[in-house]
Amino acid sequence: MRQLIYFAYGSNLSVRQMRARCATARVGARAVLSNHALAFGGFSERWGGPVATLVPARGAQVEGLLYVLQPADLRSLDRHEGHPFVYRRARFAVTDENGRRLCAEVYLQPLPNLAHRQPAPGYARVLRRAYKRLGFDVRRLAAAAAEVAA
Repeated sequence: MRQLIYFAYGSNLSVRQMRARCATARVGARAVLSNHALAFGGFSERWGGPVATLVPARGAQVEGLLYVLQPADLRSLDRHEGHPFVYRRARFAVTDENGRRLCAEVYLQPLPNLAHRQPAPGYARVLRRAYKRLGFDVRRLAAAAAEVAA
C-alpha cells in the first residue's frame, strides 16, 4: 500500500485531532518548510475565526510535524480541510529534523482573497500548546498571529 507524507503546521499539530481525522496516521519527524511563512486568514466555522495557512516568504521557514498517511487517511483529511475549496492541497519539499529532504502534502488557503487576521482564540491556544510540546519557536507563532493586514 502506498504511503504519503503530510506536513502539518496548524491545528493538525495536535496528534489527538489527527488520530480522530485519520485513524491510521503515524507521527513522523519534526520538519521545516523553507521560503514560506505562517499566516492566518479565512474563516473556520469549527474554530469561529481565522486559521493557519502558508504564504511565500523568501528566506523564512515554517516548523511542522510530518505524518505518514495511507491513501484513505488523505481522502479523510481532504474532507476535513475542505479540499479543494477552503484549502487546496499541494506538494512541497520539506526538510525533516534529521536533514532529509522529503516531498510532503501541504494544505494552503487560496492566496488571492487571503486577508491576514488574528487567529481564532481557541485555535491559537491549540497551536501554542503544540508548539511548546514540539519545541518549536513560540515567538514565530506569536509574530504571525500579531501580523494583521492594514
